[in-house]
Amino acid sequence: MLPRHNRIVEPGDFRQVVRRGEKQVTAHLIVYRRPSERVRVGVIVTAKCGNAVVRNTLRRRTRAITRALIDEGRLAGDVIIRFRCEGSVPSFMELKSEIHDAMSGLGRP
Repeated sequence: MLPRHNRIVEPGDFRQVVRRGEKQVTAHLIVYRRPSERVRVGVIVTAKCGNAVVRNTLRRRTRAITRALIDEGRLAGDVIIRFRCEGSVPSFMELKSEIHDAMSGLGRP
């Protein structure tokens, strides 16, 4: 699990990042990033993505990938990762590749 100081938990914070942040779309994800002094991550997985087991698996995989990016210093600002559940569920490697591609598309501050 991500440390509390690295998580976006308030609904208002989610709204600000989605409304005012940059956006990058991939096959399974929409990634929003807004510059900030600290690094925080939020994950949105809707009920359309499947049952609770599938949704929680996607959340856990995403947290593991973003935790590694934070530790490597490759993630900056407030980041929201929203799943587009249109078809199959991505494997861990597909998800990792898409997150890396989306973050490189958004650039770094």
